[in-house]
Amino acid sequence: MSWFGKSKESQEQPPKESVYPLTPRKAHCSVCHAEKMFTKLWRRAGMMAVCPCCKTALENPALLYKQIQAVCPRCDEPLEQPGFDYGLCDGCGSKFELVEGTKPGLIPNYAQRQERDRHGKSRSVLNEKR
Repeated sequence: MSWFGKSKESQEQPPKESVYPLTPRKAHCSVCHAEKMFTKLWRRAGMMAVCPCCKTALENPALLYKQIQAVCPRCDEPLEQPGFDYGLCDGCGSKFELVEGTKPGLIPNYAQRQERDRHGKSRSVLNEKR
């Protein structure tokens, strides 16, 4: 412990991973093609230190977050950005990035990414053909 500020050990620790719950609201779900209720909403306060999909501990999250879209190096799961709002659709359970004044952006889960990669098309094109 240092008398003059933070110790070196505390400065080298990864950012604290935390989220803050938000009040439920309605938003358009592009998977359900309808206005749905989002009761599970949260705001990401810091960088993710563990991948939510494969549970891999991210050794240097700051390096990953320097990319345009931070993704897990093991499974390509998109990582949530600090300061952004996220929510799960009550109808289908898909995860969306919610930015005030814009359409919710789908954050594809593992199965949705596999479907997209198998067909080589975006999710919106796949839904139009059904």
